[in-house]
Amino acid sequence: MDFKDYENIYQDLLNEKGRIDIANEGEEKEKLIKKINDFLELYPKSIPKDKDPNASFYQLSLKEIYRRSLQTMIDVIQDISELISRRAFITTATFRRDLFQIVTKRERRLYVGIWLIFLSFLLYFIDSAA
Repeated sequence: MDFKDYENIYQDLLNEKGRIDIANEGEEKEKLIKKINDFLELYPKSIPKDKDPNASFYQLSLKEIYRRSLQTMIDVIQDISELISRRAFITTATFRRDLFQIVTKRERRLYVGIWLIFLSFLLYFIDSAA
């Protein structure tokens, strides 16, 4: 089966004629079960190590580390943007605490650290060039 066949199976499952009452014991139920099983075979049985969100840092490729660090920075910028938009409604202490929590979320610590090291090298070279 190629991708078009799976797309057709998926569309059949989505429309009304593809849905069958579970209590129905006819041949149509067996056809539906076969279509569902054929569709599910499209998906891999295991997630590659670099796509697993819980994979250890040592198991990741450089490409995946780069992608995750960019995504982390996007998430941090979005969270800080939301925090600044509601700054008028919170105290200064709460603002500082929330800002610190945004940057030090458990899943972000490593990638924020990578960005801080990169930023420190950048500032070092700018300062030494001046």
